[in-house]
Amino acid sequence: MHRKKLYTSFALLAIFILVFFLKDRFTVDPYQDEHHYLPTAVLFSKEPVPSLNLLQTYNELNTPIPFILGGWVLRVFGEDIQNLRLLTAFTSFALLMLFVWYSPERTKRFWLCLGGLLVFPNYYLVSVYYYTDIFAMVFTLGGVIAYLRKWHWVGFLSLAAAVCCRQYMLAFPAAILAYEVFKNIKWSANPVILVKSVLADPAWIWYALAVLTIVPWVVIWHGPAPASVMADQHYDSDKLVNYNFGYLMYASVVVAVYYIIPETLVTRRISHFLEYPREHPVMFGGFLVVIAVIIAFFPAKQAYNPYFTWPYLGYVDELLMKIGIGGLLKQLVFGVLMLVTLVRFVSPRFNLATWVFLLNILLLGKAQLSWDKYSLPMIMVLWFLAMYDEHWLPSETRAGNKPEALNVKY
Repeated sequence: MHRKKLYTSFALLAIFILVFFLKDRFTVDPYQDEHHYLPTAVLFSKEPVPSLNLLQTYNELNTPIPFILGGWVLRVFGEDIQNLRLLTAFTSFALLMLFVWYSPERTKRFWLCLGGLLVFPNYYLVSVYYYTDIFAMVFTLGGVIAYLRKWHWVGFLSLAAAVCCRQYMLAFPAAILAYEVFKNIKWSANPVILVKSVLADPAWIWYALAVLTIVPWVVIWHGPAPASVMADQHYDSDKLVNYNFGYLMYASVVVAVYYIIPETLVTRRISHFLEYPREHPVMFGGFLVVIAVIIAFFPAKQAYNPYFTWPYLGYVDELLMKIGIGGLLKQLVFGVLMLVTLVRFVSPRFNLATWVFLLNILLLGKAQLSWDKYSLPMIMVLWFLAMYDEHWLPSETRAGNKPEALNVKY
């Protein structure tokens, strides 16, 4: 396995070098969000240790670690977009090295899971341009790996850093917190027994602290992001009281297309979907009701405004529209894919992947717009966890697949 990981690492390095030259050594003109990310990084280059005033006034929606790191690079190597893209590419390569070298020693899903991450269309984009997503992703993956290895203080630091890169990374420490609490909880009328069961394994405290790292930013900004930037992007305070169930449905569609369908085709675990309505009829009926309500009253449609003028919810939506599937028929397709996703993840046996899925899509219902890219960190973590998930491995590979050092049970 170590030889396979070494060869994979060299192959990925070769790909990154090739892309570097194919992209003109990362010297092409700024691309989309880079037009405002570059000047923000320049701002932070003037203050290597950012002042409170800078943290309150920098003109971006997301938390500042990517811009602090970008500022350090610009301060040392010069104010050039190439330097920021090299930082992004190095971070992306580091993420893949974490994915490769911390995968289980024995798994038949290695290529499926690595390939599933790499073929996500936005992974390339956030790796060759100075986008903030890859920084949040590397800290998120590092935090998940630390949790699996029971390095909980490292997990806290890494996931706290992820939240300080993108606010919605909050879903990942929250998922670990929920999993840790509910896996040990013993429901009882006696509150002492209930509390003792929660405190039986205090590892969850580290991840509760990681969740709380969002609080200082809310205090600094008096909200989830700087108010002026939210207003500029038509995500003002009046919209914060609304919840977009259509976005929730589309996020489920993205998981189905980029994760569940390829996973099921390769592992051939179709029987789960066929047996689910019989084994869990109440839950299956509940899914149908929820999906019907969303389609009827909260259909998925993009936030079209002066700031954001792309009409599609994302690449999957664009593909359906281009092949002539629109209107109610498109919403029904979304509904079927959401049903597939819910059946895949939600059952009386909540594992860590279930919590990752649920908390991510619930949080994405509060996004200012819908976008496939917002689901990329979730897809990454789901693919990584899939290498440890015995339930979804072919039966002949279940025994002895997980390293004893991890002692992870889902």
